[in-house]
Amino acid sequence: MRPYIENIVNVKMDGNCGFHVIARHMGMDEENHILVRSALIPKLKTNKRDYLPIFGSEEPFQYIMNDLRPPTNSGGIAYLDKWLTLPDMRHIVVICYNSVVVQVVFPERGIYETFFPFRGAPPLNPHAHIMCLGLIPGHFLHVYLKDDCRLPPSCMEWKNHKIGEAERWEFEFLDRQALFKDIMSMESKPPKKSKIISIRFIVTLPLRQNQKENLK
Repeated sequence: MRPYIENIVNVKMDGNCGFHVIARHMGMDEENHILVRSALIPKLKTNKRDYLPIFGSEEPFQYIMNDLRPPTNSGGIAYLDKWLTLPDMRHIVVICYNSVVVQVVFPERGIYETFFPFRGAPPLNPHAHIMCLGLIPGHFLHVYLKDDCRLPPSCMEWKNHKIGEAERWEFEFLDRQALFKDIMSMESKPPKKSKIISIRFIVTLPLRQNQKENLK
């Protein structure tokens, strides 16, 4: 996957990082993450009937709704219950911005997925609407993919819950997904000589008192 990454941008580590990445992708300053949250909430409410089969019950739906509401503390820091969570929120993001979302987990562990909107047809040029979220332990990164990048396989939840014309989204990207599969099969073969480089990312965020007690 790395040959198809143009650039990786780190965003502010304040617990709002996933929303920072979405704001940057949409051409806004990353500090406009509140606008992203405000855009996602009505989409979740409007499409509740479609989301419930995915979430399984009312409880996770309400949990995600609470996650999307902006932090209320004075510093604007998002604690664990206010983080962007994947896979929980991926379907809301793709519907809200009518775009493809690619998830890449670093250090690379073979965890890649592509998320499409589960309702509605793709726009005239869906290839121009690809958002990539890079994930390291406890933090999101804004990943810029090259124009000719290969795409990971489609999310299984999307396959199970897509509605009507939404199927056309995957059809638009089948060739790029097939090439991704070929590349990953080649990369899985161990090289004759290799050097192991270990990179550790440490993210420290303040915890609430009850969260500290749970860790004891």
